[in-house]
Amino acid sequence: MSYRWFGVAALFVALACSRSAAADATHWRLQTERGAVHVWIPSNYDARTAMTIVFVHGYNIDVDTAWTEYHLADQFAHSQLNAMFIACTAPSSLAEGVWWPSLSGLLAAVVAGTGQQMPSGELVAVGHSAAYRTLVLWLGDANLRTLVLLDAAYGEEDQFLAWTRADEHHRLINVASDTIQESDWIAQYLPETKRVYGLPSEWTDDERAARILYVRTGIGHMGMITGGVALPLALRALVP
Repeated sequence: MSYRWFGVAALFVALACSRSAAADATHWRLQTERGAVHVWIPSNYDARTAMTIVFVHGYNIDVDTAWTEYHLADQFAHSQLNAMFIACTAPSSLAEGVWWPSLSGLLAAVVAGTGQQMPSGELVAVGHSAAYRTLVLWLGDANLRTLVLLDAAYGEEDQFLAWTRADEHHRLINVASDTIQESDWIAQYLPETKRVYGLPSEWTDDERAARILYVRTGIGHMGMITGGVALPLALRALVP
């Protein structure tokens, strides 16, 4: 097995470039009945080919704080994807219910709030940590084709497994640090899983082509989202 890491110098250069790109983008903050929603599109956005990428945060933070402290616009820019990026309100503790149980309802609110039609490309849901509570409710949406878990296999593992197995067009990208035990369980029932050890500087062609991509890393649970590497790297795996 091979272990690969993101070079520090390369990371600083990439983040500097992404901050420049983020400054030229378009950003909306929508206040809805189900909490704040952030929508971000890059300067070269083309709705005819763009993806829709919905990010869901975990506990101990709200979406406005996550937007700022996680530097989500910079991370989205660093992915270099042509996409409409959406970050929605999600439970910040176990005591809170799920704010957006309907993915289609969220997208309808984005259209109403921005005046933009949804792009024509793939619909992707990305979640960190306790985001799994929201993501599991979206699995029944027929338009959802790709699921990205960032140390989010804390619960409902059987549901994520069943969704992945149910349709050969469903794609799962699972980046695990604190959830390696749970993620190993999912992978053992998905024999076509492509395993990667450590965060690479970039994906190989085989990794990009994998329907099920499982990355084991020691980056740490919060480093997964605050480090500025795992999220854009996972998103870049979406492009063959």
